[in-house]
Amino acid sequence: MSMNTNVTDAPLTVLGGGPAGLATGFYARREGLAVRLFEAADAVGGNARTLQLGPFRYDTGAHRFHDKNETVTADLKALLGDDLRRVDAPSQICWQGRRIDFPLAPYDLLRKLPLSLLGQIAWEQLSIPRVSDDAEHFREMALESYGPTLAELFLLNYTEKLWGADATTLSPRVAGDRLEGLDLITFLLEAFGGTTDKARHLDGSFYYPKHGYGQIADATADALGHKHIHTGARITKLAHDGERIRRVTINDAEPVGVNTVVSTLPLTLVLRLLDPPPPAPLQSLAKSMRFRHLRLVVLGLDRPRLTPNASLYFPDRSVPFTRLYEPKNRSPDMAPDEQTVVVLERPCHPGGEGWEQSETSLRRQARTLLTEQGLLEDGDTVVASTHHAVPFAYPILDVGAEAKSTRLTEYLRDFENLYLLGRSAQFTYTHVHNLYAEARRLTKRLTASSPASVA
Repeated sequence: MSMNTNVTDAPLTVLGGGPAGLATGFYARREGLAVRLFEAADAVGGNARTLQLGPFRYDTGAHRFHDKNETVTADLKALLGDDLRRVDAPSQICWQGRRIDFPLAPYDLLRKLPLSLLGQIAWEQLSIPRVSDDAEHFREMALESYGPTLAELFLLNYTEKLWGADATTLSPRVAGDRLEGLDLITFLLEAFGGTTDKARHLDGSFYYPKHGYGQIADATADALGHKHIHTGARITKLAHDGERIRRVTINDAEPVGVNTVVSTLPLTLVLRLLDPPPPAPLQSLAKSMRFRHLRLVVLGLDRPRLTPNASLYFPDRSVPFTRLYEPKNRSPDMAPDEQTVVVLERPCHPGGEGWEQSETSLRRQARTLLTEQGLLEDGDTVVASTHHAVPFAYPILDVGAEAKSTRLTEYLRDFENLYLLGRSAQFTYTHVHNLYAEARRLTKRLTASSPASVA
């Protein structure tokens, strides 16, 4: 890896080549700033890549692009053209041998839930306080917002399995905006207002690229310019003088001088890389913050489709996987016409049972689950399979995590040339459209405060 180490030739140094880092580099170049981006992996995209398994393509997560910011959506349409397509593919929750549409659909629930259970849910929706803004933890928020029956059926078990923690220890923020649609108002809107009301839910209608979600990263990298991107470049030290980040070390080699730095690295990692290190209490605080990892089982199947859904969710605690997604239902170009591919997600704590489980055992569990769910028969052929580990998939937003991340962020904010951007860097749950919008705002601010010409 070769690069110019003159500080003035690189006014903006971006650490990390995931969606946040690529968006920062893309918008910075559009604003006329010179950029260099360092990515530890051999390819950009972070945890939002598309990988190949023979004739099959699959993403490193059940990703969707949500049309929630007109400017960002327009930018991505300009980058991808007709390859960015709108998809309307509802997901389902697998519950007691039934598949419940998600977003929840009234006629579907009437067909699949007992009338007594529906009556209980409706009564609770009318009688619960819906004052969850000040809830102390996720369980309290779920019970107050959705009532005990709905919360216990579809929210609490799944959430605890996803995060590997009791719902009373999790912040209400772990829900993000994924729970839209789990309320009586949306239920009635769909019943009497038509399908357009349901399509507003994040999980039901979204954009998706023709060749997989990683095409967003690839197109952004192309627009940024690959000569500005340095892959295989792991950050091993951030040297500072207490006021500014002065140098970054790549792969334990010679330090590189920097001017302005945007870090998308995990917040806790940045604290560990600082030289000299931060005060001991902050180091301890960083060590107490955790990330949830994922393991993916990928199965190529000799059949045209497995389901009609974008995703299937498994709230049952006895099932080790939380979600299955079928890329072909996002784009038909993800698999051959007569075959399909599915991906199952297994959330894990690093060093835990799921993380240490053998690939053979994990694949066996995946096949067993599909058979038990009636999705596969004994004669169905798995023509290809692989496994993929996704570290730092989600920051674990437990009770108190926001206060911890605020304290660490405030410390790092004292470095006048360091900016944090991204899910891991800001220790929050967010979507790609938000990351692009934040990157756009940040680069405009940087341009206004320190304009520079393109290198």
